[in-house]
Amino acid sequence: MIPANFSAPANRLLRHTISLLASIAFALYSISIASPTKYLYGWNLTSKKMPLAAAPSVPIYHRLALWNAHGITLKNFPQIWFSPMNLSPMIPGADPTEGVWSPIGTNAGPGFATFETFVTPYAGGPKVSVAWINQDYAQVQMFAGTSQPGGSWPYEGSIPQSLWPKLIGAFEGGFIFNQSNGGWYADGRYGLPLVQGAASIVSYSNGTVDIGAWGSEVSMTPSVTGVRQNLIPLVDNGRVVAAANQNPLVTWGFSLGNILNTWRSGLGITASGALIYVGGPGLSPAELGAVLVWAGAIRGMQLDMNPYWVNYIQYTYGQNGLQGSDLLPNMNLGPSHYLNGFWRDFLAVLLK
Repeated sequence: MIPANFSAPANRLLRHTISLLASIAFALYSISIASPTKYLYGWNLTSKKMPLAAAPSVPIYHRLALWNAHGITLKNFPQIWFSPMNLSPMIPGADPTEGVWSPIGTNAGPGFATFETFVTPYAGGPKVSVAWINQDYAQVQMFAGTSQPGGSWPYEGSIPQSLWPKLIGAFEGGFIFNQSNGGWYADGRYGLPLVQGAASIVSYSNGTVDIGAWGSEVSMTPSVTGVRQNLIPLVDNGRVVAAANQNPLVTWGFSLGNILNTWRSGLGITASGALIYVGGPGLSPAELGAVLVWAGAIRGMQLDMNPYWVNYIQYTYGQNGLQGSDLLPNMNLGPSHYLNGFWRDFLAVLLK
């Protein structure tokens, strides 16, 4: 389950100080409502753009939750909400900006709920993208595809326009289900039977997601609202599992051309409950797991593989409507991909 927010007595003074800063920020934010464009950031989006949605007639309001803010970052952007600490590169001599987090998605006033960075996982390898999702202020919604896993579901095929003001990210699910060695559960019913021991993304009625082995680390309870299983766990107890190096082209899926180091993606969870997405080229299962661990994951799983399927899109919503871009410019699928109907399942990241 998701650990509770850290609230040790030794940190009360810090939290009070942050609350004071939050109050000041709230006052400044209230003043700026009359001209919300001050909070719209000029992202350098790729050429893969979608048609603009109609501009909102009034400012978009989101839950601020300033009084339980538990972190602050003083950089070139306002951040009252908690943000991840920067990391050191994985290899000596790498670009020093690797591991430095930058905000992505829509700024909800006092801060961003998602951040990105990049890292080279091994000498001579390509950079891969890493996204960090704060579950205090963002939730991950499972979407069925139009034909995977089959049947009819409340969240299916595409992200409706009614959710666009809250949409800050979307990424692919796991393998097609006849190859995933796992099942699907949503809306109180089973699309496919759940498999004991399978790596599982589990969503709960409180809007959070956990990741773990089904039947031991996660299991069915009345609060479970969705389960998406794929293969076996890749990261457990903060370590890459031994199976990552054992028959990798069998255990972790056949790649195009039987190439071990190919495009792969994975999802993990940190000890504090943040979600970590990793996606990029040139990754073996073990290297994918190593990046998840580097970014702080204590449990994690592989999602998909091969160049066509690995994809994370960050979205921003403001006076110009909805815009998006791929985390890596050479990701295959553009921003409109999750908005126009997709036959495979995926996950959307929404501001709470």
